[in-house]
Amino acid sequence: MQKKDDSMILSEAIRLVGEGLEVIFPVNGKSMRPFIEGGRDSVALVRPENVKPMDVVLAKTDDNRYVIHRVMEIAGDHVTLMGDGNLQGREHAERKQIYAKVTHVVHPNGYKRSLYTPFIQFVQKLWVNFLPLRRYLLKLYRVYIRIRNF
Repeated sequence: MQKKDDSMILSEAIRLVGEGLEVIFPVNGKSMRPFIEGGRDSVALVRPENVKPMDVVLAKTDDNRYVIHRVMEIAGDHVTLMGDGNLQGREHAERKQIYAKVTHVVHPNGYKRSLYTPFIQFVQKLWVNFLPLRRYLLKLYRVYIRIRNF
């Protein structure tokens, strides 16, 4: 029953975003670490206008899964996505299957952090370019999370 409820909530969020509303949506999973922490953070979703590489989007992949991942490449109507916490896997979607753009990360205390300030964009670009080092950086991040939560 949980899956059906999740699907209904996601469908409603997509509908509201399509109508031009901002929707705050909770996220699960670890695929967007360290910028979005699943189970803790939520994201602000808006209509996906002018999507470009490095944007974070809600999309339905070619294998029929919904993901909130970063756009790595756009070639015509074909979009390649990858989670910041992933070490190698990439997903593919059609441009028409991008349902929302993530503008902010919303922390549990209500603080909204934009993903598009010059500093955050610089750090995210570094992160993407550090793909070969991600395994080690994510390991350090997990240690930091454990210490912080201790």
